[in-house]
Amino acid sequence: MSLVTISCGDDPVSTNEDPPELPEFQNVEADISYFQNNPPQNSNTNYSEAYGYGVSLGSLTFVTQGYLGFFSQANSDEVEFKNGQWIWEYSYSFEGQSVSIKLIAEESGDFVDWQMLWSFDDGQGNSYTDYRLVEGSIAKDGTSGSWTFNSLNPDSGEEEPVFVSTWSTSGDDNLEIQSEFYDGGSLISTFNYSKNDNEFMVSVSEVEAQNDIIVFWDDSAMTGYLQTESDSSTRKCWDSNYEDVTCSSVGY
Repeated sequence: MSLVTISCGDDPVSTNEDPPELPEFQNVEADISYFQNNPPQNSNTNYSEAYGYGVSLGSLTFVTQGYLGFFSQANSDEVEFKNGQWIWEYSYSFEGQSVSIKLIAEESGDFVDWQMLWSFDDGQGNSYTDYRLVEGSIAKDGTSGSWTFNSLNPDSGEEEPVFVSTWSTSGDDNLEIQSEFYDGGSLISTFNYSKNDNEFMVSVSEVEAQNDIIVFWDDSAMTGYLQTESDSSTRKCWDSNYEDVTCSSVGY
């Protein structure tokens, strides 16, 4: 598809107003490199079971990559500052279909609020105007933020959340994320991730399930555990060789 730049106003960027950096969403994605770099050699071990959960749970947050392309087309050289807002506007067209996107950023105290409005026309009578595809609020100091990613319901044309995430950090070695996943506007699962120095934990709570699934690992000691019941005595642990061990022997 070809990209067509659309002017969105008559006033250029003020020389006293620099637009915020475009978001990249790293802070809503879990680091699961521990599992990616260490595939299990034996399929019948505690580590192998945890590996399956760790990779699948961590990869859920990659849903943001489907939205990132819309942000990457925004060009800061073409942003305009109008009525306290930075506005990028651009469009795609292909075989009679067209999509126009408006990305808006606005300061709100110590935060920058973002929203991406999406208009669509399929050339056959179906169209939507200013559908809010993404909205979020990011602290200017980069320590916290939230994002809501919506999916278009073709029946109602109204916004329905697919993925809602809030995060906070106190540095490169500390990050906490809580993400909620929706289907048809209904909450189906909550995903939690934490990184504290070399210790990581990921857990998921499904609305229809009775217990949370917890996976913990230490990428320095190379040990960890899987827990699928509320009782910590049910933990299944592995050592630095990824072999099954008693949890007490590795401090869990």
